[in-house]
Amino acid sequence: MKIKIGICQFDIQEGKHDRNLAKAEELLTAAAKEGGEILMLPEMWPSGFDFANINSIAEALDGETVSFLKEQAIKLNVHLIGGSFAEADGGKVYNTCPVIDSHGEMKARYRKVHLFSHYLNEHLYLSPGDEWVLSQYRKDEDTIILGHMICYDLRFPEFARNLALRGARLLCAPAGWPQRRVRELEILCQARAIENRSFLICANYTDTANGEYCGNSLIIDPFGNILAKLGNSEDFAIAEIDTSLLDQENTFNSLADRRPIMDEIAKGMF
Repeated sequence: MKIKIGICQFDIQEGKHDRNLAKAEELLTAAAKEGGEILMLPEMWPSGFDFANINSIAEALDGETVSFLKEQAIKLNVHLIGGSFAEADGGKVYNTCPVIDSHGEMKARYRKVHLFSHYLNEHLYLSPGDEWVLSQYRKDEDTIILGHMICYDLRFPEFARNLALRGARLLCAPAGWPQRRVRELEILCQARAIENRSFLICANYTDTANGEYCGNSLIIDPFGNILAKLGNSEDFAIAEIDTSLLDQENTFNSLADRRPIMDEIAKGMF
């Protein structure tokens, strides 16, 4: 099965919700016109990391952001990995990625599991998710399983491994990754793809004014080859993935040689 993947990146402006939606629509439309079938937006794209106002920003799943994504998916006839937004539910706020199919139906909702507790202090404002989330993309008679991650999750190899062990062959990671660690973003994305013999897509922030965020959104094949890569400007990229690559005779998957008995992780080390 061949699928055209589109990654969209742009400057996320805090306090300018309407501008962010307009820019998302512009790039999604452009990517769809170039044949994109699965499109992805960055992490927290409607608001940025505006944690000072997080309670007023946060929306329910039937709020404006998800409604916008459903409208775009139907209008453009695309499958959307909706980046992420601040989701309000039960008195808590989550960093949530909605997955919307081309009929406007929500196929999955992933809440970011690993919260960045360093200078961003994400853990002080958001609640973590607590589950692995998979979804499916079907084209003609073929299906590929998507595994969902967000940004910081890329630093936890066991998390991606669990998605792969549950069948994921396309790892999806919207991000808000900083310029100072741009090299690590590429390495981590390649490593997660290679070690799990999965495709990986990442759509990141840009920051054309201050250079705080690095862009460099990526589409990577199961061997770590970069099929598409952006710079640090507002833009989109399209690359075609071929899932038959996962089944070629000369393609080995190290998961088959994994010894689960060695997977135990000692507690109390940190």
